[in-house]
Amino acid sequence: MAEKDYYNILEIDEDASQDEVKKAYRSLARKYHPDVNPGDAQAAERFRLIKEAYDVLSNPLERDNYDRKRGGVFRSVNAQPPREDMNGYATNTRPAPDSTVGGFEDDDRPAKGDDLHYDLEITFDDAAFGLNTEIEIPVQRHCDQCKGSGVQPGTSPQRCPVCQGKGKVSVTRETPYGTQTSITRCERCMGRGEIVVYPCNRCNGVGNVNILERVFVKIPPGIENESRLRIKNKGEMGRNGGESGDLYITIFIQDHDFFERQGNDILCDVSITYPQAVLGADIDVPTMEGTARIKVPSGTQPGTIFKLKGKGIVDMINGVRGDQHVRIVIHVPSRINDKARSALQRYSQLIGPAPSQ
Repeated sequence: MAEKDYYNILEIDEDASQDEVKKAYRSLARKYHPDVNPGDAQAAERFRLIKEAYDVLSNPLERDNYDRKRGGVFRSVNAQPPREDMNGYATNTRPAPDSTVGGFEDDDRPAKGDDLHYDLEITFDDAAFGLNTEIEIPVQRHCDQCKGSGVQPGTSPQRCPVCQGKGKVSVTRETPYGTQTSITRCERCMGRGEIVVYPCNRCNGVGNVNILERVFVKIPPGIENESRLRIKNKGEMGRNGGESGDLYITIFIQDHDFFERQGNDILCDVSITYPQAVLGADIDVPTMEGTARIKVPSGTQPGTIFKLKGKGIVDMINGVRGDQHVRIVIHVPSRINDKARSALQRYSQLIGPAPSQ
């Protein structure tokens, strides 16, 4: 049996795929990274074990050897998804169909970084009229002290003593099918051909740091609920010099206390008294931009809808503004005084019973 249970350390099953190994490592590494837990010795040790487990299980050759020692099954050494460094970014071992040697593939080509997603809640008014705002996104960026090199300023990396600067080593092993020799990435220098003797004390030699990056967001007028905005190159950093991923922002709009949105139109209920409905009246109606005056004709029935043209929400495509629909509700008081009661009784006698339908 192996000395350490790497599967248990990464909290995955023995038959986990390479993609599952990568996802488990990324989740745990971000949780226990020293930058996130400054001064926490236990978190630092846990992070070291997580990195050690990932280095083995993400390498098909090493994982197969590890499984053999613990009584596991043999896995064929085919091309696998990229390994990641200690901050969750892929190193230069992504499969490359044109550079396969002995079943192992290297790839130093630039690769775009992962996209990020952010949920942003805004008010009804902000959705109607637009909003310029800033949000903070947790991302990794190049260390500002070493400029992403991982080397302490004033020092230089040295040639790797294992691969002599080549970045690759020859590995010979016995398999059920005979002796196999593979050219694989040097694990001492991670294929770079150089090692950092004096790592940057800001990023611990990684070259990247976790930061909260402020991002300017322009929300256009008339945006609808659950719309998505894309901000280019504000996602995770690319690999091997590739461009950064994109940031996708999903907009969630709060309900309004008075208005209800129906496409680009808005609907509201306005209460009037029974005498106003019978006799008619001029009333003030709230709009998105103040008040508007409408004329309620005599004999107006409950549920009658009046339209205020151009008082709705701007269409994002053609810029035409919708309308506001005002639905009339007759207010019935729950209590009245004796004088009002007497007047209503006299009125009821004058008009007689309601007409039959």
